[in-house]
Amino acid sequence: DHKDREEAEDEIRAAEQRLKDSEQQQKRAAKDHKDREEADRATLAELEDEIRAAEQRLKDSEQQQKRAAKDHKDREEADRATLAELEDEIRAAEQRLKDSEQQQKRAAKDHKDREEADRATLAELEDEIRAAEQRLKDSERRPTAPLLPS
Repeated sequence: DHKDREEAEDEIRAAEQRLKDSEQQQKRAAKDHKDREEADRATLAELEDEIRAAEQRLKDSEQQQKRAAKDHKDREEADRATLAELEDEIRAAEQRLKDSEQQQKRAAKDHKDREEADRATLAELEDEIRAAEQRLKDSERRPTAPLLPS
């Protein structure tokens, strides 16, 4: 009976030790679980921060691309306007050149016409001078008529 009692006490002590060990293991498991949850929450918060930062970088990049596209479009429009102005200036300069060439041709023709007219006038004047000189010679050869009484 004493032996049974000792065995029973040993079993109780062993069972109590197993209970104590199990409780310690559960406490450690609960602490480990709690630590893992805290670590998971921290990791989750870090990942959420990284996602927000990445989303902001994406948004910033999209805005930058929009601005760059608008700037490019504005530059193209400005370039087209400048090109149109230059083309207008070229056409105007070509027209002024054409007008100047026409004016020079007219001036050259007018000059030539004046020279021809001047030569013709000069020839007429020379003919008149020769005719007047001839009349003078003829008049000097004729005897002078006596003056008539008045």
